[in-house]
Amino acid sequence: MTGADLRAKAILGLRYAIAGGLTSLVYIVVYNLMVYLGLVRFFSSNLAYGAALLFQYSAHGKFTFGHRETKPGTLWRYLIAVGVGFLIAALISQANTKLYDLPDLAVSAIVMVIVACTNFLFFNFWVYADQTSKPLQGDHGKS
Repeated sequence: MTGADLRAKAILGLRYAIAGGLTSLVYIVVYNLMVYLGLVRFFSSNLAYGAALLFQYSAHGKFTFGHRETKPGTLWRYLIAVGVGFLIAALISQANTKLYDLPDLAVSAIVMVIVACTNFLFFNFWVYADQTSKPLQGDHGKS
């Protein structure tokens, strides 16, 4: 692996981390705000996840992977990947209600870490696998 390849992977990783971190922040803020306002944890998680999805699709599509437009199949792969994440988030929140009594901030942090790791695998190796070099080409003026 060349130095340019390592640099490209590092930049892609940094972009993924920035977009993912901001997505997680959206989830945590919305989830805890909804719980504070009295909404049931399960529904709070669902609303927070939906808000984070809207942000995430745009952030990863445009910023992380540099898409000007969505290629055929990308949207469906994205929706399947986030559907898996949605189920994970909902199950963790529901398990906390029934089995545990962790603080809501801890639950949202657990969801954030698990879903972020799951999305990393899905996005890099399946959803955007055929398009990962696109933002780096744009950075160097290539087409």
